Amino acid sequence: MKRIYLIVLAATFISASAILSANAQQATPYQVEYQTPQNYKDFRFSIGGGYAFRLGKVQKTGDSKIDDMNKKLRHGFTVDADAQYFFKEGWGLGLNANYCSASTSGDNITIPGLNQSVNYKETQSFLYVGPSFVGRNESEKFLLVSNFGIGPLFVNSDMNLSGVNINGSKTTIGINAGVAGEYKVNSKTGVGLKLSYVMGTIDNMNVEGQNYKSEEKISVSNLMATLFISFRSW
Repeated sequence: MKRIYLIVLAATFISASAILSANAQQATPYQVEYQTPQNYKDFRFSIGGGYAFRLGKVQKTGDSKIDDMNKKLRHGFTVDADAQYFFKEGWGLGLNANYCSASTSGDNITIPGLNQSVNYKETQSFLYVGPSFVGRNESEKFLLVSNFGIGPLFVNSDMNLSGVNINGSKTTIGINAGVAGEYKVNSKTGVGLKLSYVMGTIDNMNVEGQNYKSEEKISVSNLMATLFISFRSW
C-alpha cells in the first residue's frame, strides 16, 4: 500500500511540475509582448557659476594704461542655468541662460576724444538666453550632456568717468554650445563641470541715445567653465 501511495505522489509531483513549466513557457512570450515600454520623458535642471574668458583680440589704443585696462576685461565670472526636457533616451530640447561680467578701472586715464584725465571704471556684461537642442549619454554613476542653440545676446557697458555715469548697450545674435560632465550623487541630484561658449560680434553700440559705429567688428564672445549642481526627474 505504501508503494502505491509513493507512486501516486511521485506521479502527481511530476504532473504538477510539467503543468507549471508549460504555463511558465506560455507566460514568457506574453510578458515580453505586453511589457510596458521604458518612458524617457525626463526633466533636468542645473545651475552653476565659474570663470568667463573673453574671446577675440584685445583692442589696442597705443596708451599703455588703457591697453592694460582692456586686458582686465578679458577675465570675469559667469552664472549659467539649464532647463531641459528629454523626449527620448538620447535627446531633448531645453532653454539655456548665462550671464558673464568683467570689470576694470584706472586713475588719471586720458580717454581718446577728451582733453582731460579722469578716474575711469567700466563693467561689461553679457546676457544670453535661448532655446537649445540637447543630447545625453549616461551610465550608472555618470551623465554627459551636450547642448547647442541660437538666441539673443544682450551686451551692456556701464562706464563711470570721475563720477559721471555713461551706459552703452547692444543686442545681437549669439551662438551657444556646451558640454557638461556630471557625477550622480544620488538618484535625483548630481554635480559636475560644464565647458561652454557664446559667440557673437557687434560693429556698433548705443551710448546715451547715440549710435557709435566701430571701424571693425568687435567680438562679444565668451568661453566659460562652470561648476554646477543638477536636479533630475529620473
